[in-house]
Amino acid sequence: MIMNSNPIIITGSHRSGTTWVGNVLKNLSMVYYIHEPLTPNSITRGLFKSDIWYKYLDPKKEYPEIKSVLNNLFIGNYPIKALFDFKMSLPETDYRNPKGINNGNIDFKYLKWRIYAYLDSKKLKFKKDTIIPVVKDQIALTALEWIFKQWQSKNVVLIRHPAAFVSSLLRLNWRFNFDNFIKQPNLIKRFLKSYESEINNPPNDFISEACLIWLCTTNIILEYQNLYPNWIYIKHEDLSYDPINEFELLFKRLELPFSSKVKRFIQSTSSHSNPSEVSKKTKVHQLQRDSRKNIKNWKKRLSKDEIKLIRDKTEHLSNKFYLDKDW
Repeated sequence: MIMNSNPIIITGSHRSGTTWVGNVLKNLSMVYYIHEPLTPNSITRGLFKSDIWYKYLDPKKEYPEIKSVLNNLFIGNYPIKALFDFKMSLPETDYRNPKGINNGNIDFKYLKWRIYAYLDSKKLKFKKDTIIPVVKDQIALTALEWIFKQWQSKNVVLIRHPAAFVSSLLRLNWRFNFDNFIKQPNLIKRFLKSYESEINNPPNDFISEACLIWLCTTNIILEYQNLYPNWIYIKHEDLSYDPINEFELLFKRLELPFSSKVKRFIQSTSSHSNPSEVSKKTKVHQLQRDSRKNIKNWKKRLSKDEIKLIRDKTEHLSNKFYLDKDW
């Protein structure tokens, strides 16, 4: 086994399709898939302290503890001790918890991911190919410059229509605690100065709150586009409308083989014979979807007034990616 020293990072705002893209890449035997290592409570919980969602890592700094953990992860060294740090359940700023409060329960979902991470790392020694680490982590968006500087990573950044983003959060009742940003003045100074006042006095209503997090993450993405035009930027809607061709282009840019297994997986997860909606309202991910119909699901979930509010609040940035016909 030979490890490729340049990882592929799949990121973007949450609910932007990073899970789908990560699962597509997982179908290559050469890919070593690493699930959300910078997400609080995830596979690195207990390996380094991380209680902030969208933690900013300054590219001018080193962060030796985080660097050491990721270096080991990228070569398949996942310590068994990470499996047993499960009592520190949800960090109190968890955006998935409507109240944003640690309820003290064990998060079995992330315990499961830690078990997978450990088992996957052990399987690597049986592989003879050159192995490419692929990190799927939407929360790594604010650390992407630092990761790029450390490992010259190949970065894939996903963007999603604001109304689709808001409707997805609304379906799951996912709130966001803006203390995650307020506690990071360097993040605000670097990317979010335009929204500092709103971040310090966040809106109470769900839709305005979701619009603000969309604006913050998208503003970061736009800054990256200006500074790093050679990174890969993809709209969720483009992948969903023409998945075979768009994924084939992505694989070409990543210099990965577009195998028949990959193509079959894409077809199975995007086919028009799949349901257009999730089977259960609270289900976080359902890979088998009619991807084209999923593009405009938000039009069925949101009222006309809600759509107008989202457009009014986000259009000064959304018009960089979406035209009038997309509304």
